[in-house]
Amino acid sequence: MNKLALAALAAVTVVPAFAQSTDSNNISLRVGGFFPTDSQAKKTSKTWLAVGGTYTLKYGAVTKDSGYSADYAISLDYYGRGDYRALPVLINYVGHLSPKLYYIGGVGVSFSRYSNGSGTKSETKLAYAIGAGFTVIEGPQPIFVEARYWGNDESQLSGFGVYAGIRF
Repeated sequence: MNKLALAALAAVTVVPAFAQSTDSNNISLRVGGFFPTDSQAKKTSKTWLAVGGTYTLKYGAVTKDSGYSADYAISLDYYGRGDYRALPVLINYVGHLSPKLYYIGGVGVSFSRYSNGSGTKSETKLAYAIGAGFTVIEGPQPIFVEARYWGNDESQLSGFGVYAGIRF
């Protein structure tokens, strides 16, 4: 419990510092629900908790005269319920179709735990995500919504995620 209190204290101390920064919004945090597509995983629950964060490594890595731009980012997410858990770490390409509308494609590894009939199994698997997002409220800390499809070499951990989030 002391580690949890220490983590909460660190978050309360660090997050306001991000909010006061005049730099670009490099950090995005999101929370939502994950909906597995596998029938076996759905038996645990049809909706799982999903949380994640993204750090933008390079803004404007691709720019075009038409106004299109793209960023490179790294993300860490978690979704799970019961014996099922995935912790994907991805390198992402974020394409901006307009100032508010963007799409995401990423690939990496997932630290996965899933039911194998006689218990649970923990493995590192290939993971990917594709999705789209929309910035609902612009400003110093933009608010956004996203939808993603999470793919995993272990099909029990594949499905759709729907999120709301904030950028710092």
